[in-house]
Amino acid sequence: MNKDLFESLLAYKSIMAQAKVLLRRGIITKREYAHFDTMFTKKYGLSLDSIFREKS
Repeated sequence: MNKDLFESLLAYKSIMAQAKVLLRRGIITKREYAHFDTMFTKKYGLSLDSIFREKS
């Protein structure tokens, strides 16, 4: 794994961990969580079928 991919994955995972906290606290809905997942997957250049994506 190259450095750029690692940094992108780290950023994606960090953001999605924060989104998961918001979801658990009821601040965002499952639909919003899924939207965040798709949006940040694209932003960080991950494939939509990547094994690294979060599952809602």
